[in-house]
Amino acid sequence: MQQLSEPAAEAVEEHLLLCEHCQTQLEELEVFTKSFRAVAPILAREDALEQRGGIAHWLRRQWQNPFPALALGAAMALALFIVPLRWAADPAPGPLATVDLQAVRASVIPQAPAGRPLRFRLDLSGLAPVDSFRVEFTRDNGKTIANRTLTQSETIATLDLAEGLAAGGYWLRIYAPQQSEPLREFGFRVQ
Repeated sequence: MQQLSEPAAEAVEEHLLLCEHCQTQLEELEVFTKSFRAVAPILAREDALEQRGGIAHWLRRQWQNPFPALALGAAMALALFIVPLRWAADPAPGPLATVDLQAVRASVIPQAPAGRPLRFRLDLSGLAPVDSFRVEFTRDNGKTIANRTLTQSETIATLDLAEGLAAGGYWLRIYAPQQSEPLREFGFRVQ
């Protein structure tokens, strides 16, 4: 609808390329908008007829050609019932996806699916045992997305991110308590 700035519009377009749920919502909104725009000129003509010939003339016209009233009714039903129900329903995020992050440098960057709950399996081998670690998720531009606390019990720990992530590059950094320098850093991509 040309209401966003150029950078915001690009971000929305990129998201729409990947998110089926939002694609469906956009299609439903476009159907509603087209229906409403189709009915608006007809209603304007009906209003003009009503003003010239009175309500009896308008009712006769409705009886002869019920399409405008039916189209308006369909557009209103779509707006009042169908569209809000679709927006209120949470998208099925899909099953939990596991992402293995190793302490050794790999030749392949780990991949994760966008918009799905994620379970990270983190290699903690070689780290000094502590009660807990601070874990930070950041975008590749440095913006922090989430912070979590991780309890170490084994050399491989799991950490869930139920909200999932949008497409892009990310870093997962592990910090010791009260330290500002990461002990370990993992890079991964979400597609």
